[in-house]
Amino acid sequence: MRDDRLSRLEQQIIDNVEEFGCHITVVTPPDELDEDEGEERFAYSVGFPLTVDQPEVIVFGFSTELSAAVINGVLDMCREGLVLEDWKVIDGLLKGHRCMVREVEPDCLIPHYFNSAMWFAEHEGDVMTRAMQIVWPGVDDGLFPWDKGCSQAVRDLQTPLYRTSLNS
Repeated sequence: MRDDRLSRLEQQIIDNVEEFGCHITVVTPPDELDEDEGEERFAYSVGFPLTVDQPEVIVFGFSTELSAAVINGVLDMCREGLVLEDWKVIDGLLKGHRCMVREVEPDCLIPHYFNSAMWFAEHEGDVMTRAMQIVWPGVDDGLFPWDKGCSQAVRDLQTPLYRTSLNS
């Protein structure tokens, strides 16, 4: 039902969560043709806590289409019983490669990364306290960003929002 107090985007988020189980927010560099160093490309879910009682998810470095496929794939797996937890291995999201779930550090639960998800949680009378990052390995070597020998390109595409210390 339409709420006239909401912006068009806010209403779209609510409608997508109701219809599809989540809304996907995609953040891309301002100018795709002239990408600056350090510009992040990422996408995150809105609605996982309401739909599947799991934290929101975020993924870095993919196209809009692949990001949506990964997030929707995780949503489907959660509907089938997947529990998102730190260091959880997920098969079947990327053909021929496993992905890893990492717990996002509380200091990284900020509007820059989760603006719409934070708004939605507040709209639902809650506060966003958790999120999970879907981390993918290099295509050629299967190494994750924390693995010795992982390519710098794979590391550069995935901002680590998870604990990266040796004690993690």
